[in-house]
Amino acid sequence: MFPIYVDAFWNKPLVFKKMKIIISAFALLLISINLNAKIIYIEPVQNAQYVNIYNNVIIGFDEIILSSDLNSLITVTGSLSGVHTGEIISTDKKKLIFKPHLPFAFNEKVEVKLNHIKTSVTINNSLSYSFQTQTKSLKRDSKNTILEESGYSSEKSFVNFPDVNNFPQITVTVSNNPSPGYIFMSNFPFTPIPNTPYLIIANNDGTPYFSRQLTSNGYAFQKQINGYLTYYSGADQKFYALDSQYNLIDSFYAGNGYITDVHELQILSNGHALLMIYDPQIVDMSQLVPGGNSKAIVDGLIIQEIDVNKNVVFQWRSWDHIRITDAIHEDLTAAYVDYVHGNAIERDNDGNILICSRHLSEITKINRTTGDIIWRLGGVRNEFTFVNDSIGFSYQHDIRRLPNGNITMYDNGNFRGQFSRAVEYQLDEINKTATLVWQYRNTPELYGFAMGSVQRLPGGNTLICWGSANPNITEVTPQGTKALEMTFSQGIYTYRAFKTDMPAPRSKDLTLSSLVQGFYDASTNLMIPDTMRVYLRNLTSPYSIIDSSKALLNNSGFGLFSFSNNIIINDSQYYVQLKHRNSIETWSNPFSFVNDEASYSFLNSASAAFGGNQIQVDNSPIRFAIYSGDVNQDGFVNLNDIILISNNSSNFINGYVNTDLNGDNITNLNDILLSYNNSKGFVSVVRP
Repeated sequence: MFPIYVDAFWNKPLVFKKMKIIISAFALLLISINLNAKIIYIEPVQNAQYVNIYNNVIIGFDEIILSSDLNSLITVTGSLSGVHTGEIISTDKKKLIFKPHLPFAFNEKVEVKLNHIKTSVTINNSLSYSFQTQTKSLKRDSKNTILEESGYSSEKSFVNFPDVNNFPQITVTVSNNPSPGYIFMSNFPFTPIPNTPYLIIANNDGTPYFSRQLTSNGYAFQKQINGYLTYYSGADQKFYALDSQYNLIDSFYAGNGYITDVHELQILSNGHALLMIYDPQIVDMSQLVPGGNSKAIVDGLIIQEIDVNKNVVFQWRSWDHIRITDAIHEDLTAAYVDYVHGNAIERDNDGNILICSRHLSEITKINRTTGDIIWRLGGVRNEFTFVNDSIGFSYQHDIRRLPNGNITMYDNGNFRGQFSRAVEYQLDEINKTATLVWQYRNTPELYGFAMGSVQRLPGGNTLICWGSANPNITEVTPQGTKALEMTFSQGIYTYRAFKTDMPAPRSKDLTLSSLVQGFYDASTNLMIPDTMRVYLRNLTSPYSIIDSSKALLNNSGFGLFSFSNNIIINDSQYYVQLKHRNSIETWSNPFSFVNDEASYSFLNSASAAFGGNQIQVDNSPIRFAIYSGDVNQDGFVNLNDIILISNNSSNFINGYVNTDLNGDNITNLNDILLSYNNSKGFVSVVRP
């Protein structure tokens, strides 16, 4: 019967034959797509614009990758920069991450080809696509993304530290059985008034449980899910993490060549972290709106997930998903346009992420596996019907998902009438309804036009930070009764407030000054900052270790080291032992803590080190430093160290390695000579 079927087919009219052929070809195409449809995520996306020249390439599968030699199966080629070699990272066995060794060129087309990747089901996964890099690099001072909400364009317009070392005044105006706990804040003004910035953990009565003075404004001070105490440094434009003894133990920053934004850091249970970036690019706005600037600088929003090694394992860009014209309250004809203004990221209960975009008046849910938008709540692309709330939210902050599935946020209300409120919505994500189930509006009304946060506390109360309004903080019961009201002086604010009932232990703080020989530059009188480990030791033999602390020495050699061992006694004497990654172990002379604080300087005299074991590195001003060159940390600078440095130099081993004695991230002849000169002087450790 098969020959009869064929004959019958070819005897049909020509139109029918063509239709049959088209249908068959389409079916084959669908089958082909299905067989290779295991790639569910690519970043940068197909035809992406404005891609950073330092960007990596991420390809995600819905199956486990089985191919081993992945470097031979991916080709990344720039139209100007040529073929790129790189490092392959596979973080969860379903993602291929290609990190180029060298950056792409500006304004070039980059082609990515993936050939015959084998996964657990599919033998031949292939891919070919391209994206376009940015035309130039525009630097963004990330701390200004908060300050610009106030109408000020730069921190320089108001930061004023005129020998004012006073702790900010905190006044409690209401105390009515507040929830137990400790309130995390950081103080700064919007106007040019004297202010000394601090990290603050306050008791319910407003007294400080812990405080640390900063040299620049700090933001977003909070306790993370893993116990880290994190904050954003306005000076360094990244997040720092302190442990429960307030030791600096880690930092978090954006990858792919971007500058970390101030607004958000969320550490996840697997050690990964979510953060955001403001990405300024030159956009011809005249093509989008009448009167638009042809060379406007437009800020896009980028969300990154970084792993424990600070690799970018997920990236989402507003350029690829959200139209600039969705920001209906922004002046799109201006020379500068911040069209998204993200201010919060929340890991949702289902593992996806929620982002809060102020200038869109929108909460966006993003699929953390594919990068696709799942839904949009609020703004001009709103997909939800609001129930029991006729006004909606406007220019909001701090989206959070509660354990019961509801969401909370701080509704600033910029374009909805000048009052702010805390709101809680019950979301039906299937039928797309958002039902207002709780809100709090102050009496009289408070209007915080910028910043702010809302935190639901374990006992049911809600902590509200009013952003750019005084009073700064109100805690209310579910019935709306004030349990606590706390405020800085008029004109001083905190970006957010966070309360936890788990206090961190008190510490004894040592302010220490020390320079590292190879890292110091006498022409600038500055040192390349680096980490130092300090051991607190008993005064008597065998000089037992009591506690240790690790902190960053800044470019002046100053660092704050905190010790938590409760056997440390005020007014008793101790030694400090310095341990640096490639320097000679150095001991102090005896010193003591007074009122839980101490200071010790190694800078001004060789004799500040036990046995005078330092070298002079500057004449004006007089400065001494600990000896560099003990690469293997055996207590001597000798031939063994020189060989290690020489081998790494010959093999071009660079970066943050112990053989880099001068901190330039290059192991070369300069490091060899420094170690050689100290070895000639028989430099070694001197202990009590």
